[in-house]
Amino acid sequence: MKHEVLDEIIKKAKELGHFLITITLRDEAKKENDLNHYVVRNKFAIDDVLPSMDACVRTLGIEPEKPLAVIEPPKVHKDRKPLKIAIISHFNRAPESYSPARAVRNQIKMLQRYGHEVVFFVMEGSKLDWDCEMRPVVPKFKREKNIVNEEGKQKFIDILREQLTTDFDVAITHDLYIDDCITFREAIKECGVKIPWLHWARSGVGRPIDFKMPNAHYVYMNYADTAQFARNIGVDDDSIRVVFNEKDPELLFGWHPITTEIVNRMRLWDKDIIQTYPLCSTRFDAKGIDSVISSFGILKEMGQKVGLVICNANCRHRAEEVKKKIEFAKSWGLVEGQDILFTSTLYKEGDEVFGKIDTETPHQVVTELMRVSNLFIFPTMAEVCSNVLLEASMTKNLLVLNKDLPCLFDFADNEAVLSYPFTSFKSLHYEGKSKEDYEKLAKQIIGQLKSNKADKQFRYIWKNHCIDSIYYNMLEPVLYEQK
Repeated sequence: MKHEVLDEIIKKAKELGHFLITITLRDEAKKENDLNHYVVRNKFAIDDVLPSMDACVRTLGIEPEKPLAVIEPPKVHKDRKPLKIAIISHFNRAPESYSPARAVRNQIKMLQRYGHEVVFFVMEGSKLDWDCEMRPVVPKFKREKNIVNEEGKQKFIDILREQLTTDFDVAITHDLYIDDCITFREAIKECGVKIPWLHWARSGVGRPIDFKMPNAHYVYMNYADTAQFARNIGVDDDSIRVVFNEKDPELLFGWHPITTEIVNRMRLWDKDIIQTYPLCSTRFDAKGIDSVISSFGILKEMGQKVGLVICNANCRHRAEEVKKKIEFAKSWGLVEGQDILFTSTLYKEGDEVFGKIDTETPHQVVTELMRVSNLFIFPTMAEVCSNVLLEASMTKNLLVLNKDLPCLFDFADNEAVLSYPFTSFKSLHYEGKSKEDYEKLAKQIIGQLKSNKADKQFRYIWKNHCIDSIYYNMLEPVLYEQK
């Protein structure tokens, strides 16, 4: 800009009395940090200035950096030999409040679930015990940001060469990118242990570091920031891999083994609509179970992935009645163990966990299943003050209450529930029993659930971040990539 033009701008601004002028000048004598910024302001309020500043910035054409085209290793489609995996951390203690520690512990559980042998390397003297082989051998020394402790580095090199024997298939490190872990990084780079390395970043890397080494991939936990991540750690783009955090309710809520068995058997994380219906096997008809089954048959016919879990107690002498209900469900297109499950069928004589499930389903299991359900159709014929209705409400299920049983609505916000004439001991009739009637109800249910953004987000995360999804779609391919 010519000086004359700049003088004219400032003169005009002073005449108007209110002005904000920003000027950026390049100092040609400098090769770096060559921009000088100036601001001249008079009387303008901040709220008036911000829109103008925003408009100025937009004219620069600044756009977010594009993520890398991250290599996604092919999924493993055949049985592979389980791996022996070293997990190396700087952990000494790992309190529950420390998020990375919880994430690493869950990773260990995940790897063990799929048959891998895990050896966890922690600090010397650590008392951690995480149900795998623990090796408290990582050296302790005074850690300083961005300063290599030469004695600690050499000690760690010797430990890595001694401990990471040829029977290990891969070594995983966690969060060694932080500034005071530079000694560990340098030791790993120089140790020369020739097994695949996966260096996990559970926190952002805010400043450039040098972590480049052969036979290593660098695991980030989102796609959007991968370009900046690769640049900040000084590695080639094609060495970056992405694996998300798991977030599975089994681990988050500490599920009962029966809950885990039911969820895994029915693959409930992949369902659109789930109902948990606890009842006594002596009261199938009084609780309107046929109406629930019919409704779920229609929901499935309309393209929904459904899961109906019937927690039926007192079934020891009523196995034949359960079989009849399973056959009835089949007539509506429901597949046993996939679309519908009676918990009594999990009974295993003498089993510590499943040895009594034909007489009762633990209440913990019922509440855990209700927490991941989103629908509660309740065609009961008679009630006083239904606990299960209250529990379904507490677990945020969409309620479909029996219009013909007025007492149910003593416990409902009429604007928050659906009603349907299922019939009851108070009002006997045949209204609402045709397939067309059930189809109308099913459309209402689908519409209500599709408009529930919180429920849709929960199902999205459960489906895509459950243990199975993260392992088979993201972690396993990276583990076996170099095998």
